Amino acid sequence: MQLTSSTGATSTERSGGSSILARLNRPVAAGAIAFLGWLAFVVARWHVWAHGHITLFIMSGVKYSHPDQMSPRISHVPLAGYDGQFYYRFARNPFNWDPTAYGITIDHNYRYTRLGYPIVTWLLSLGGQARLVPTMLVVVNLLCIAAVGWLGAKFARDSGRHALWGLLLVAYFGLVISVGRDTSEPLADACMLGGLLAYRRSRHVLAALLLAYGAITNEPILAAAVGIALTRLYQMYKRRAKPGWQDLAWVLPGAAYVVLEGLEKVLVKGTSGGVSDITQNITLPFRDMIPWLITDVHRLNWTHLGLYDYNVIEAIALLVVVVAGLLVLRSTTAPVHERVVFVVFVCIEMVFASSQFWGSVFGDGRTYVESFMMGIVLLLATPPAVATAGEAASRGGGVLPRLLPANRVITNKRLAWIAAIAVAALLVVARRRILFQ
Repeated sequence: MQLTSSTGATSTERSGGSSILARLNRPVAAGAIAFLGWLAFVVARWHVWAHGHITLFIMSGVKYSHPDQMSPRISHVPLAGYDGQFYYRFARNPFNWDPTAYGITIDHNYRYTRLGYPIVTWLLSLGGQARLVPTMLVVVNLLCIAAVGWLGAKFARDSGRHALWGLLLVAYFGLVISVGRDTSEPLADACMLGGLLAYRRSRHVLAALLLAYGAITNEPILAAAVGIALTRLYQMYKRRAKPGWQDLAWVLPGAAYVVLEGLEKVLVKGTSGGVSDITQNITLPFRDMIPWLITDVHRLNWTHLGLYDYNVIEAIALLVVVVAGLLVLRSTTAPVHERVVFVVFVCIEMVFASSQFWGSVFGDGRTYVESFMMGIVLLLATPPAVATAGEAASRGGGVLPRLLPANRVITNKRLAWIAAIAVAALLVVARRRILFQ
């Protein structure tokens, strides 16, 4: 005999599920989930690939690192290693600008203008204590991932969506390299997103400080300042705005980078870091992007996942988000300057990027992270539904209104499909880096 109503039980289950979702509809919940998810990756990589040696995350090679000069010694990988070894070197003492220090020789002068991550690590490791630095490099990145998840939830809530949609910002596959090899993107992007959110709330001094620190952590963050500058200067040209506190958000980051670049030019011999950065990483539009994408497709291995298979998977996931972001440029409710920032990032990080990035099978697309994140910000801010009147008004017109309609919507279902593609790519790349370098 059935003593309770099945309909009532179903309603109770649904209300229970809704209650859980309601409790998770908070930025702190998104931040905690982001932290725990990436902590699981760190533990798995530490246990499986690194065999319990946290110093392997530094990826110190034997070309620029000299084991005999290190005290204490750290684990090494073959050949040149990766960027983490230079962040480790400056985290020991960010104010020591000798060409070689702590057993590591600087390869390019632009390393001297990426001090934000080492400085935070240096502080948390009690002044660069050698035994603490390797662990603190990982801890700082995990805390910054949590901050990005928290900020993503803020962006999602601003757009009327559930806070957990903000986790899309930490679902980028390239962060596997940042977290797994001790590089600066998590901190730089936390500063960028925090700066943009502060700018939305008219907290212009805070926005300027965060964007400035992001710029001296990883110089591509200057693209955010450039996007704000272009928007502000155009508004002034059209006499829609006057100079004010808002302009600190682009003036201060530029000034901070110029000062650091100037110090590097005076104190360090060799080619300027900024010049070296541009000549190596920037080329003509699409010159390297398209040929290398075609090369990756031609070199696909249809029997197992090979180096170029990963590149294609990553490119598909990235392009899905970027193209979707471009298609909502007119319909998103994100502020105009954020749309401009997105376009600037896409141009610098993708369209103008050299074979240094597109030809790599080792970096897993970590350098495109801001294009991905800003695309997600725009998608989150795109309405999930449109009024009938607005829909009728947007019909007709030329090619541009048809391609970029002002009433395009991103329903939760569409967003879920995008999320599924991003998460699938993340899981594939995470598995790869848990097992291998």
